[in-house]
Amino acid sequence: MRFGVIKTLVESKLVESFKKNNLKEDMRLLNTKLLKNKDFCKMMSVYDNLNENKGLDKESANYLIDDLVKEFNSVKLNENTIKFIKSWTSDVVKENKYSKIDDLIYGDTIKPEKKSIARKEIVESLNKISVIKENKTPKVPISTLLKVANNTAKKYLETLTESDRQKVLDVISVDDKTLKVKFEELKENTISKLDNLINESDEELNKRLTETKDRIQKTIISKDEYVKLWKLNQNI
Repeated sequence: MRFGVIKTLVESKLVESFKKNNLKEDMRLLNTKLLKNKDFCKMMSVYDNLNENKGLDKESANYLIDDLVKEFNSVKLNENTIKFIKSWTSDVVKENKYSKIDDLIYGDTIKPEKKSIARKEIVESLNKISVIKENKTPKVPISTLLKVANNTAKKYLETLTESDRQKVLDVISVDDKTLKVKFEELKENTISKLDNLINESDEELNKRLTETKDRIQKTIISKDEYVKLWKLNQNI
């Protein structure tokens, strides 16, 4: 299995885990099974560096590529690590996001030109200057959310508004006990707002608001539900 596929699966697993409120357990597995593996971390770092816009000139970009490829080829994942990754990410189906880097690293015996094409495209990417858009940048380090899946987490967070993004990061960083307290406070505040609207609404709107209130009262605590409830609260 090429490492681009492995990296895609691991990052996708963590993002899906966050959405399904399983992040705590999967982060534990990540830490115990992968982050303590120096070879795995080095390979992740190589792919991250080759995937960035660094504003380098063509000569420097080529030197960097040579150094990174050499570093990647100096390490190797053992069979047990690969078996764990395959088993752990068996429920994730994602297209390889790093196929271009795979072509550079591994080459292609059937189409050897793919390696040269990949190098050319990666050099062009390394030539580009990273543009940071203020309204799409979280105010706290993404590493607070996912240490190794930094790029994937960032892409997911960029689909949210600035305030939602900050709230997601805040929720992710708290422990279960604190989350429970925050959730109950938010639920109480949201229901209070709904009660005020119910008292002032017509019959049709009253019915919809009452259904929303009942649904909130039955909501089971989770990070995902916290974010949904918070967004509803902001719109009331």
